[in-house]
Amino acid sequence: MFNIIKSKFGQSVLILLIGILSITSGGGGVIAKTRNFGDSQGKRIIVKFKEGVPETVKMEKHRREGGELRETVRGLNAHVVEVSADDEEAALERYQKDEDVLYAEPDYVAEAFVITDDPSLSAQWGMFKIEAANSSGESAWDLVTGSSGAKVAILDTGIEEAHSDIAGKVAASQNFTTSNTTSDRDGHGTHVAGIAAASTNNTLGVAGVGYNSSLMNGKVLGDNGSGYYSWIANGIIWATDNGANVINMSLGGSSGSQTLLNAVNYAWNNGVVVVAAAGNSSTSAPSYPAYYSNTIAVAATDSNDQKASFSNYGSWVDVAAPGVSIYSTYKNNSFATLSGTSMASPHVAGLAGLVWASGLCATSTCVRSQIENTADPINGTGALWTYGRINALRAVGGTPPPPPPPPPAVTMTVSSIDMWFNHVGAGKKQSHDVYTKVTVVDGSNAALLGASVYLTMTLPSGATASGSGTTGSDGTVTFRLRSKEHGTYVSNVTNVTKSGYDYAPMVTTQSLLVN
Repeated sequence: MFNIIKSKFGQSVLILLIGILSITSGGGGVIAKTRNFGDSQGKRIIVKFKEGVPETVKMEKHRREGGELRETVRGLNAHVVEVSADDEEAALERYQKDEDVLYAEPDYVAEAFVITDDPSLSAQWGMFKIEAANSSGESAWDLVTGSSGAKVAILDTGIEEAHSDIAGKVAASQNFTTSNTTSDRDGHGTHVAGIAAASTNNTLGVAGVGYNSSLMNGKVLGDNGSGYYSWIANGIIWATDNGANVINMSLGGSSGSQTLLNAVNYAWNNGVVVVAAAGNSSTSAPSYPAYYSNTIAVAATDSNDQKASFSNYGSWVDVAAPGVSIYSTYKNNSFATLSGTSMASPHVAGLAGLVWASGLCATSTCVRSQIENTADPINGTGALWTYGRINALRAVGGTPPPPPPPPPAVTMTVSSIDMWFNHVGAGKKQSHDVYTKVTVVDGSNAALLGASVYLTMTLPSGATASGSGTTGSDGTVTFRLRSKEHGTYVSNVTNVTKSGYDYAPMVTTQSLLVN
């Protein structure tokens, strides 16, 4: 038996996180609150009946459950019904058990993803970081300035279409909320729209990544910055059916939804690139619709290419984009500096519009791949997000200087190998416990915790035994071999591995005479 003795080591509405937007002259921050199933907005249920169920039967079932049909999710043929607040959980359960119902779920509420920040930083550093613009070299806009035929749908709090730096850019508008206007009384949607495709090269205000791309205004969040999933699903269907090439959703909730998933898949299956903010909760927990596989999930980074402190992250996040202190259009014909994954997402959506216009791609799959596979592998790539921070120049076919190589791995080595033995038993039953202690250190000669050591021991007879172990806080791991053979035992360290470290062999072999 080859044992390893390790050294001692020295750890509806369901709940949603809401970013509340406020503009101040000083610093800002995240204001969070939650809404629980059963609140005043939680009376709505989305019911999807199986194919072939007659409308008369559907309506009779709603009547029986006390559900009043409020609207439908067009294209998905799902009903949104309102039930009594004190009966909604029970009604939902009855709908779910009905043999004619394909699925039933709460009509969750999504929120705009934005947090406030000091508005004194007004430069559009993000445009230069992603190389849409460049004052000293080639940029994406040198190669392509977009096309009005590339339509970027902003599903948000509306767009102030009369804004001086947006006027004439909006090709279509539709309101899916209870607000009496498609315009933006909140400011969030207008800020997002300006990042994606504000009027550019017009001697006024700001530039948009998508340059000459058109905008579509789908108001799916009310004037308070929140909206039902059914509103968002209807907005996705509308944008898809009315020629959107890209859909941006700087919004989300913590609950998954079959209705929202179906709507995202509808858009993707009809050739639309879907982009969504990853969320501002500084967590790896999923946010929807960003979490869905047919959506490009976008994290936020700062001007130093570091993850924004508030940004969500994880293996489900696809790319990163500038999202800290982003200057853009705002309500009341003004401009403002905001932070959030809400600001990162339209950088990607605007870039998708540029890629469509470049002629490099004829399919949404190609556009998505072009954005993801040309991203710069900044710090955090592969851990915080999959592909890196977007690079507009590379995405539209340019060849900027390659990003700097990652820092070299730290060196580690084996500083010593010690061997000893103890006799076990007596007479004919005597055997020996042969020990090998390996010490691993880093380049500063400090003990290295968590290194995997691979050892082979050759017995006096020539037989071998192999094993592996992990170093403790003192940098050591001890192996034990029980044997009856007398003679010379040789221990050989065959390899040492640890993420972020290069193994530089120095001491690799030690021998011990057992008599």
